Amino acid sequence: MYVVDGYNLLHALKKAVPGLPADFTQARRRLVELLSHLCKREGAKARVFFDGTPGEVGAGELAYPHVKITFCGPVREAADQAVRDFVENASEPRKLMVISSDQEVVKACRLSGAKVLSSQAMADRLSDLLPTAQAPKRPEKPSRGVIGKLEREMLDEIGDLEEFERRITGG
Repeated sequence: MYVVDGYNLLHALKKAVPGLPADFTQARRRLVELLSHLCKREGAKARVFFDGTPGEVGAGELAYPHVKITFCGPVREAADQAVRDFVENASEPRKLMVISSDQEVVKACRLSGAKVLSSQAMADRLSDLLPTAQAPKRPEKPSRGVIGKLEREMLDEIGDLEEFERRITGG
């Protein structure tokens, strides 16, 4: 089972897939859709934790086979803690693959016995599910200090610039 730090992976996916929708809600939906396809292909399941609330999401809009989504509320670092708690409380943490580049999450989950894959590595795997014309590997890195619409919406959701920067850099 994949245990996913949702916005951490979404940011990495945005770097790996330039054609990702600019709209925050659509980009999040696309992430979940790609995870669902990967899980179907691998016969796996995923549990995705997002900070904040779903916003204006219609019934079933984020309902995809093999993927369960949890919104952790407006508390700072709520998804990070939810991932750690999920792994720590798992009956068989060695069967879990945590997807995050947040070093505190990675460290805690490894100590609990889970395997860890960086968000960038998973984003690369997900980009392989797309037609090659849409998913070139390693796009040009944006200039420091420049953020796009998706990052602005993520920042608005998280509400704290330092926290936002820490999450997207995995530090």
